[in-house]
Amino acid sequence: MPLPSPVNLAALDLPANAGVRRKFEPRYERSAVPALALPDQVEHWHLKLGTHPDLISRLWDELPAGLGVDCRVIFFGTPALMHPATGIVFGFAFGTHAHALRLPAPERAAALLAGATRTAGLSGGKPGMDLADVGPEWVFCRWLKVEEAWRLAAYQAAGAN
Repeated sequence: MPLPSPVNLAALDLPANAGVRRKFEPRYERSAVPALALPDQVEHWHLKLGTHPDLISRLWDELPAGLGVDCRVIFFGTPALMHPATGIVFGFAFGTHAHALRLPAPERAAALLAGATRTAGLSGGKPGMDLADVGPEWVFCRWLKVEEAWRLAAYQAAGAN
């Protein structure tokens, strides 16, 4: 898979990324990780992102397989997928249970019918995250095989903007 070029910091201010930024910027630790970085630019990133390694592996290794381009970034301290041409974030993972994709309407409707959700709880019964705070196009995935097709749709939609 070709390595990505250096990240374009303009992606931090894209209107399409405003919901993701709004959600993750408050929890972001500036001292540990740049606001936007490639994984290999951050030493021991797997210890600094507050996300379970299985989720990072799902987001960065399994879902992007077949895209032919490396979309992995760290966006405000959160593992994310970003379209390399447009800078639009189309996936993220956080905590121990949640990974989400930004889907076009047809795939989003199919995902919700297949069991994807718009909210995710945290362990111990703590309140989780509502994707209404991030944007209407986002869904939490459930490790379903069909997520690979959703990932492709998310990538293509992020590239079309």
